[in-house]
Amino acid sequence: MVKIRYIAHSSQSESQEPHYLDEHMKGTYFQARRFSHTFDRYGITAIAAIAHDLGKKSGAFVQYLKADKKIRGSVQHAIGGAIALHDIMQRGVQDERMIMAAAIVAGHHTGMPDLNTVFDEKIPDAPQYLKTIPDLSQTEMQIIKDILKRFPGLPLGGKSDSKSPFAYKEMLMRMCFSALVDADFLDTERYFDYGKSIKRQGKAFSIQQLDEQLQNYMLELRMKGKDKEINRYRNEVYTACREAAKQPLFFRALVVPTGLGKTLASIAFALEQAKRFNKKRVIVALPFVNIIDQTAQKYQEVFGKASVLEQHSQLSYTDDKDEAMERARLAAENWDSFPIIVTTTVELFESLFSNRTSKVRKLHRLANSVIILDEFQKLPIHVLAPIFQALHLLMEHFNVTVVLCSATPLSFENAKLIGNMGTPIEICKNRNQLFASMKRVEYIRVEKPLTVSELVARMKEHPAALCILNTREDAFRVYREAIHQKLNGQHIYHLSNRMCPHHRKKVIEQIKEDLKNEKSILVIATSLVEAGVDFDFPAVFRAMAPLDSIVQAAGRSNREGKLEKGAVFIFELIGGGMPGGMYRKGTEQTRILLDHYSTAALHDPWIFEKYFRSLYSFGADDLLDSYGITNLKPFSFETADRLFQMIDQNTVSILCKNYQGEDGQIERLIRMYKEAPYLTKEWYREAQLFAVNEYVDSRFLKENQNQLEKVSEGWYIWHGGYDMKTGIMDMDEKGD
Repeated sequence: MVKIRYIAHSSQSESQEPHYLDEHMKGTYFQARRFSHTFDRYGITAIAAIAHDLGKKSGAFVQYLKADKKIRGSVQHAIGGAIALHDIMQRGVQDERMIMAAAIVAGHHTGMPDLNTVFDEKIPDAPQYLKTIPDLSQTEMQIIKDILKRFPGLPLGGKSDSKSPFAYKEMLMRMCFSALVDADFLDTERYFDYGKSIKRQGKAFSIQQLDEQLQNYMLELRMKGKDKEINRYRNEVYTACREAAKQPLFFRALVVPTGLGKTLASIAFALEQAKRFNKKRVIVALPFVNIIDQTAQKYQEVFGKASVLEQHSQLSYTDDKDEAMERARLAAENWDSFPIIVTTTVELFESLFSNRTSKVRKLHRLANSVIILDEFQKLPIHVLAPIFQALHLLMEHFNVTVVLCSATPLSFENAKLIGNMGTPIEICKNRNQLFASMKRVEYIRVEKPLTVSELVARMKEHPAALCILNTREDAFRVYREAIHQKLNGQHIYHLSNRMCPHHRKKVIEQIKEDLKNEKSILVIATSLVEAGVDFDFPAVFRAMAPLDSIVQAAGRSNREGKLEKGAVFIFELIGGGMPGGMYRKGTEQTRILLDHYSTAALHDPWIFEKYFRSLYSFGADDLLDSYGITNLKPFSFETADRLFQMIDQNTVSILCKNYQGEDGQIERLIRMYKEAPYLTKEWYREAQLFAVNEYVDSRFLKENQNQLEKVSEGWYIWHGGYDMKTGIMDMDEKGD
């Protein structure tokens, strides 16, 4: 009897052998086990790897492979493996691992479904041609039974999780699903494009080598640095991070004033911890795209580009076609081969709660890692509860260290701030003294509200000043007034999200250059400059805002300690706008506190405990979980993906056709949109560099429809004006 060799994939090249199913299963199995062996001690991933493509044994799929014209997706196969696992269970093998593996297999192409739908809907509704899969898969089904015997069963109870034991098992399923999906992708890619597969392999340094590079860099920095007080404080913070990392404590907080080298000190902690406690990578997540570039550049300066992956929605990998850039593009899919990842909190947490294969491929890389959440106080309040529950699970079960970083002196006594994670151990025991010693600015509250004209007149009194407004409209009004008043030789800059990322980046670089050369400048901006943008102005003007925003703004004044004191003016703008939601509530609470305690309290950490306590008391019980994620029925993966949103207002992206960008990039993007049969992920990523975001219900979208051309869902081309000083323009605006 001739044994049939089933085919997993076939090439269009007649000279290339098919990718046989047994080879694909073997390749996927070994990679999936390698990815998951530290957290999956139960064999769930192994079972899923053996079963995932059994549906390709159906007669319908065999005929599909032989067809001259193949319509992708016309023949189902993913649910076939789940049918085989269900058949084993029906024959008396009742094991929770089989249920979990069946859901993983059922969703390995389209996304992991809610668990109940697998057995209530997907298997019963599967095409008839897949019902023969169990009879065709006796060998694989025996292997699966052997795996069940070889690996220990799942524990009956959990540890300290609110939905114990379900919360842990949900996270375990997500991680196993990620390992399988990534292994399946990689083995398939190896068959279709071996050269691409090889490009994934990089020359990144080991954790030990990276740590040696950092220590050498810091030694050189100290030798060059002057014996200034600020440098002594920076060394103190760096040393504290080194020492703290030697202890087996996986929940930490690094809360130190702006300008004390938090970026390098936190990575020092992470690398030291990684060396000692078998961590494989460091993941640095920041709240804003505009500060990621700066952080990634600093790390690449220290460690080299081969070891640092920068990933966010506004980064395009098409600018440079060299081997390193190609490797970075591939690694962005699954975070492979880079020991240091710099990304956004949106990318990190939306991936954690996603069920989609493209998002979850990277999740298993979180195991055995150090996660640094920089500016963590900026995490959106409406999803704090599910975020911190997920982090708690990663720490408890997946050898993850979490470091909360901030320049805002937060109190961790407020349990709501960190959910059920427990209290983080602070790295700098003397952080209150650090804040007291680092009074580099004087806060001055302007007594009466100012008109736009009065505000500009006050700024003119300073050789260089930064003014931060609460809305783009206010920043635009103040900028135009500054132009109108014709300031005394000062160069005037505008910075807001009216400008596309490519434009903002160029302006920020020019501002830094002017500051370095001590030129007289005035910068009028929105809050996008408050976190991570290393400006150093003698004077900062900040419109009344949430308390942490005011302190962040103050970090842009006298940052290097060159002055005895910088000046931070807190003012109210007559007719000024204000974002809604928690931003407005935070501003109201700040105003109340400053009325009661005066600006002197801004130097004292206790004011922040009062602030956050009062802020959290605003909401009902669902304040920290607005979408009810933590109360979903267990294993509701598809539902969680649909509900979880880091940004709670929908926006659209608008490609600025008339931005004077780089050598024809926008024209090329528009030509691709017109001519290509479909738009790739890379198109969207590159287009984001030249796009601004607008809320779907914004006045701009409603009033400018005749200048907007729809590209796809959530994307438009703007045919209207774009000012190279202020960015996108409404039809009734004129550039200056």
